[in-house]
Amino acid sequence: MADPGPLASSDAALRPVEAPRLAEVLGVTSVSLLPQTRNETGTFKDNEAVLVAAKCREWGLRSVAMHSSGNTARAYQHYLERAGIACTGFVPKASAHKCPTMSLGRSAIVAVSGNMVSAANAAIAHSEAHDAVRLTPSQWKIEGKVPLGLAIAEHCRDTTLIAVTIASGYGPLGMERGIRRARSVGLPSVSTHSYRLFQADDAGVMGAAIREGRDEIDPNDMVPPERAFEPTLQSTNPNRTLPLMRRFLARTGSRIDAVTPDRVERSAATFTDGCAEAGVPLDYALEKSAHICWAGLVEAAREGLLSPHERLTIVVSGSAPQDRQS
Repeated sequence: MADPGPLASSDAALRPVEAPRLAEVLGVTSVSLLPQTRNETGTFKDNEAVLVAAKCREWGLRSVAMHSSGNTARAYQHYLERAGIACTGFVPKASAHKCPTMSLGRSAIVAVSGNMVSAANAAIAHSEAHDAVRLTPSQWKIEGKVPLGLAIAEHCRDTTLIAVTIASGYGPLGMERGIRRARSVGLPSVSTHSYRLFQADDAGVMGAAIREGRDEIDPNDMVPPERAFEPTLQSTNPNRTLPLMRRFLARTGSRIDAVTPDRVERSAATFTDGCAEAGVPLDYALEKSAHICWAGLVEAAREGLLSPHERLTIVVSGSAPQDRQS
C-alpha cells in the first residue's frame, strides 16, 4: 500500500477517555468513550477515508464519485482531496447539513432531492458521464474500522462490553477484526467481551432480519424514509453484511436492538453533558447517532441487562459541532 503519510487520521480520536458520570448513570464499573468526534472531520468515518484515499492514490486514480448520507462524503472529500484526487460525493438534501465544505479544491459534495437511492443513482450517472471511478461499500469499509479495535485492545484491555450505533454492521465487524488481529500477533488485547449494537427503529432492517431469522432482506425494506430520524444510519446494502453479522453476533454473544426516538430525546441531555465533562465534542442537533447508542444502553440498564461489573467502551460515532471540524 502507498505510504499514507499526511493522510493519517487523528490519534486523539483513538485514545479513550473515562466518563465516571456516565458509568454512575448506567450502574456499571466503568465507561470509556472512544471519541471519534475528535477526528479531523469530526466524524467516525475518518479511519475508513484515510485507507480508501491511500488505496486510490496507490491505484493512480484521478477522479472518483460516491454517495452517502453525509459523514462518509465529508470524510472522503477531505482525505481524497488531500491525496490529490477529485472526489464528487452525492448526499440527500435532508443530510447535506452534515457537510460544511460543499466545495473543497477540486472536490465537491452535491445535495440530491430524495433519499439514499436517489444519491446512489446520481453517483452512478456522474461516474459514467465524467469518467470517475465510483466508490461503493466494500471490504475496505470493514478494514477501515480496524484501528478502532486496535485502540480498544491497546487502551481498554479490561473492556467487557463494546457499544456502538450501527447501520449495516461494517463498524463492529472491523473493530472485532482489529481486536483479533492484535491478539494474533501477540499484542495486548481484550479478553472475553461482547457487543451491544443499536439502530434507530426506522433504520433497523439489519437487526430485524437477524431477530426474525431471515437469510435475506427484501429490497423494499432497504429504501430509507424521506424523513429519517437520523439520516446517517440509512443504508441501502445490509444484505452484504447480513451473513457476516449473523456469525459475528453468535460468536461474540452480542445483540442488536432498535431504539425509538422518544427514548433518544429523553436521555440526550445526560449523554451530551457527560461527553462535555470528558472533553468529547458532540452535537445532538447535527447528528443523533451516538445518542441512539446511549439511549439503548440506558434502556438496557433499566431492564437489568447490564451487569454492575461491566467495563463498557462506547464508540462515540456522532458529529462534532461544525466549528470544531477542519
